[in-house]
Amino acid sequence: MDASTTTKRTRTEQCKHNAQAKSEQKRQATLEALALLKQEHKPVTKAAVAKRAGVSVVFLRSHPDLMQAIEEAEQTRLHTPTALSPDRAKEQVIAALRRRLDEMKQALLKKDVELRQKQREIDLLYGKLAAGSQLTDPELRSALVEALTRLAAQTKKELQEEGNRMH
Repeated sequence: MDASTTTKRTRTEQCKHNAQAKSEQKRQATLEALALLKQEHKPVTKAAVAKRAGVSVVFLRSHPDLMQAIEEAEQTRLHTPTALSPDRAKEQVIAALRRRLDEMKQALLKKDVELRQKQREIDLLYGKLAAGSQLTDPELRSALVEALTRLAAQTKKELQEEGNRMH
């Protein structure tokens, strides 16, 4: 063997050694990322671990032991009941109640607008009826009371239907 073969072999061995060291660093980073994701109760997926560790998913796939650790961690996370902290649970309930309150406020505003429109229509019709009517004042009042009674019944029915749809 000549000197150039020995040099090449040494360089090759050095490259191999460097690659193994780099791979071991990536493995350690992957294990640390996996531990952090588990500690933070975040989803443990190949993509999440790879991103957190700064490695590629291809790197993970080439290491069956890492893939198994990731799958086991995700299965453990999925099968472990996650109890919400009391504060977190309260926050979720409050947020849901606020959303419901906002929805009800919107429905109330809509009904208020509809009510004003109906009141305007009634006022206009009453004015037209009174101005051009041949009826006496008591007869006109009686007709108006009947119309208002029908309108109230119709509005009550609509409100009940709306209430039934909301529940």
